[in-house]
Amino acid sequence: MDQLFIKNMNTNPAFPKNNKGKPALKFTNREADVLSLLIYGLTNKEIGRQLGISDHTVRDHISSILKKTNTTSRVELAVLSSTMKRPL
Repeated sequence: MDQLFIKNMNTNPAFPKNNKGKPALKFTNREADVLSLLIYGLTNKEIGRQLGISDHTVRDHISSILKKTNTTSRVELAVLSSTMKRPL
């Protein structure tokens, strides 16, 4: 499954490339914070408690991340996040 996401990141225009030809997704600091907790399977409420924000704000950040990554679920985001940490 990781190979599928790597292929998607390399061929999908939703994943812009940096000057080395690797995916260069742009997240806000807070989106990165939310994503780093989401990959551990935390709920919106749990993420909100950790970050001191409401679960509704967490939901908004997750929606933004889903759009930026052209993904449709938290599971896809978690898998994508794990592939982004490895060199392509």
